[in-house]
Amino acid sequence: MTHKPLKLNAQKRKLGVNVFKKHYQNEDNILRTAYYEKRKIFDNHIENAHKLVKEIVNRKYPSEDIATLKPLQEKHNFDVVRQDNCFHFRSDTPEKKSRYDGQDYEDFPECHVKFELFSGTKRHDYNNDNGKKFAYAYYHDHLKNKGLTPEVFSMQGEKKDNPHHDNLKKECTKELCGQEWVGNNNEHIGLSKEWNDKYTLDVIGGNHYCNSRYIECTENEFKILQDFLNSKEQLVDAYISWQDNIVKRVKVVEDTLKNYNTFDQMKKLADNQNVEISENSITIECTDLAIFNPDNVSAMLDDLKPKAKETKAEKLQRIYGINSSGVQNAQN
Repeated sequence: MTHKPLKLNAQKRKLGVNVFKKHYQNEDNILRTAYYEKRKIFDNHIENAHKLVKEIVNRKYPSEDIATLKPLQEKHNFDVVRQDNCFHFRSDTPEKKSRYDGQDYEDFPECHVKFELFSGTKRHDYNNDNGKKFAYAYYHDHLKNKGLTPEVFSMQGEKKDNPHHDNLKKECTKELCGQEWVGNNNEHIGLSKEWNDKYTLDVIGGNHYCNSRYIECTENEFKILQDFLNSKEQLVDAYISWQDNIVKRVKVVEDTLKNYNTFDQMKKLADNQNVEISENSITIECTDLAIFNPDNVSAMLDDLKPKAKETKAEKLQRIYGINSSGVQNAQN
């Protein structure tokens, strides 16, 4: 029997691109390895940093004082002890710096340590997107398993916000914190709440803004906190590098497939890239305009009928109208 080349259309090309994209997402390479290594390093740094912050905060706000104030707070209904996971630290060791006029002066280094899931890596970083970049990067596997798109920032690149990318971000954010907007961390549920609660500490002071208080720490303690912030930034950078590379490769595939007319051309490219692809992978899920053909609609409705799980042979019979003996006869 003469092989009739499968013609490509826009839908089949799109499904073909998805096959390549899925392969690149799961492909072992130095960028993917670097991301998982940076995430493991970050896990160590955040635990060390939180343990240290707990010691520093307890030095500033002794646990005995907290224990004394809590009953009084409840009795007299005033706000003096509260929970927080956002802290400003100032080193007790000054650094020598020079002004624009050449005059030297001493400056005490400061750092802003936020343990919230949706938080950036820079001091005074109030850009929600930076917090999302970290959250999506850290929970890449979880979000992917939910069928979501944590790599949305790489897909968007330098483009301005648009409804499509905004919706992808909302879906990821909602999965992690229970709402489409980051908003107030105290209203979060799910993974974000679990994360934030884990790193919350008691502090003294009614003001709800962590930058209203600076807590002094030693030079060595300050370096450990800086290492934590750097590891967070390095994790995001590693993730963005990995996903940017995938976006570029997928774009090349997408542009190339636009010039291909048959599946055989697509298959040759896939073989060269060690990508497993078959005609089924770009036809079984295809729902182009032919869906409205009565025969196609009837077949779809038949597929939705409750029935026992079909065997591979039965599936071939249903899709192609052939059976194993038919294949043999055709080959003869």
